[in-house]
Amino acid sequence: MNHLASESTGRTAPSGRGARAPGWTRARLRLRPGAVATALAVFLGLTLAAEVMVRLTQVASFILPPPSAVVRELAEAPALFARHAAVTIYEAGTGLVLAAAAALLFAAAAVHSRSLDRVLTPLVVVSQTIPVIALAPLLVLWFGYGALPRVVICALIAFFPMAVTALEGFRSADPQLLMLLRSVDASRWDVFWRVRVPGAAPFLAAGFRTGVTLSLVGAVVAEWTGTDRGLGYLVLSANSRLATAQAFGAVLLITLLGLAAYGGAIALEHKICWWNRPAPAGRREKKEKGWQ
Repeated sequence: MNHLASESTGRTAPSGRGARAPGWTRARLRLRPGAVATALAVFLGLTLAAEVMVRLTQVASFILPPPSAVVRELAEAPALFARHAAVTIYEAGTGLVLAAAAALLFAAAAVHSRSLDRVLTPLVVVSQTIPVIALAPLLVLWFGYGALPRVVICALIAFFPMAVTALEGFRSADPQLLMLLRSVDASRWDVFWRVRVPGAAPFLAAGFRTGVTLSLVGAVVAEWTGTDRGLGYLVLSANSRLATAQAFGAVLLITLLGLAAYGGAIALEHKICWWNRPAPAGRREKKEKGWQ
């Protein structure tokens, strides 16, 4: 696979089992234009059906507003939604960076030291049995009512999947390459940077895709615990005022932000893990025939 990738791109793909392990996942998650168009058509069809149903049944707008009312709410107060969205994006982005840094440090420490692995890995697993939302009052008590408690909640929610995939990626390094570098007395840093990191790149990208969406969810949930800004707060505030169209507008904006973040993560993965892209079916069949 690495040989084929180097032939088609002129670059040499990182060696090791880790560079190929999640390839089937990428093949399934790749967004094709036809699939996007189909999803948009289904979404527009469901939206139109909801609009017709609400108007025909004459449901009260504070119970279920028509989609047109939600769009009108977004159009009439763009500054309001933009201000709250900026807060949520800041909290989710900062929490994601902290979670990624902590996950990499944990995985690097665990893969280099069996003692640390025996101590840290059970602690990380046990930490996931504690509902993060239950820690919110304590975090507010410790860090105050600023953005820091919400950032910490985002980091805690996004940390675990990123840590697990990073550790799995570092462990999947090609043992022959590891033995080769050790035979020439390469330092631990050289082995880590030249073998483990490139081989784990697809795993890191997979964890990052998950962490991006979870950090946004964490920001919204954290804003329910006591603040006066953010899209999560806007949903609660709108519900308390029976401004259901505004609440749906905030939920729609959260969904669009999540899709944009996930799409950005995939684009970043395409840029970094260029050798891990699944080849088109026709090209793959030609290459397979060429090897026969």
